Amino acid sequence: MGTDRAIRGATPVVGNVLLVAVVIVIGVVLVTLSFSFLEGTGAPSAEASFEYEQTPVGLEMTATAIGTDVTVQLNGRPVATIEAGDAGESVIVPTAPGDRITVVSRDREKSVLVDRTIDDREEVGDFIAYYTFEAGSGDALLDRSNNDNNASLKGDKTGWTGNSYDFTGNDYFEVTKLNAPVYEVSEFTFAVTYKTDSGTAKQELAEHISGSDNWGVEIKPCENWNSCDGDKTDTHNPNFFADESGGSQSGQIFGGPEPVGQKQVVVGTYNGSTTEIYIDGEPKATDSFNSEISMGDFFIGTDAESSGNRDNFDGEIYEIRLYYTAFDDQQVRVLTEAME
Repeated sequence: MGTDRAIRGATPVVGNVLLVAVVIVIGVVLVTLSFSFLEGTGAPSAEASFEYEQTPVGLEMTATAIGTDVTVQLNGRPVATIEAGDAGESVIVPTAPGDRITVVSRDREKSVLVDRTIDDREEVGDFIAYYTFEAGSGDALLDRSNNDNNASLKGDKTGWTGNSYDFTGNDYFEVTKLNAPVYEVSEFTFAVTYKTDSGTAKQELAEHISGSDNWGVEIKPCENWNSCDGDKTDTHNPNFFADESGGSQSGQIFGGPEPVGQKQVVVGTYNGSTTEIYIDGEPKATDSFNSEISMGDFFIGTDAESSGNRDNFDGEIYEIRLYYTAFDDQQVRVLTEAME
């Protein structure tokens, strides 16, 4: 009898031990499953923090803490990378109103560490005008810089593609009196992403005119210019000029030869004494030039000094940016990467 009581007395103790063991096992399984679930769904694995400062080309991001390799994206497109531990490193992002900056870890989790929408004037570059050719329809091309430099479409009005305007040779855009957010403009940067269908005739990508002040970017046939070497039949010669209206274009500089039918970015910049032209981020030519700069009428796809039916552009334009500040080599490269 005593033995039976001892056995019965021990049974609850054994049962409690077994119950605890089962609970521990279940807990371990649940924790393991939880870690596996988080790992598979991209749970944040590091931290990153940044300080932001406005520059002429856009926001400068400086990493104040960085625990993993990251990619900085602008509207979903990679524009820069920062390595783990590189606190203090800065990158420039060519931001415009409505843009979205994200910072994504480069490990397999791809965690989003920063997600920021640009909606403040102090977070964008020194814009005069910004055209993406996506927001236009019918007779209007919208200026995304918020400076109200909307362009009116003249001519055929049939070239909207969804992400560009395909010029037929009988259409162009016009802005009457560009508005700039500064009282006086003494330097500027003009950038255009385009693809030409022909290199056999002079074509105007964009041109500005105000009294005797004239500047723009145009295409000239390679066959007319010694700066183009080799086969000239399928090439063209982009040039950036700033001079007096109707003048000799003494300030023009050439970037060619460039292939016909290839999408590319041309940037022209003027700092008050020097003009420079870049093709796809690479410097091509520079020249000394001294002239006052004003903001007058602006034409896209045609000659500003004609009635709108001379030297019209034949091809597609995807994007145009105009700033009231001159850019250096690094800023041009950053801008080009965003516009490619």
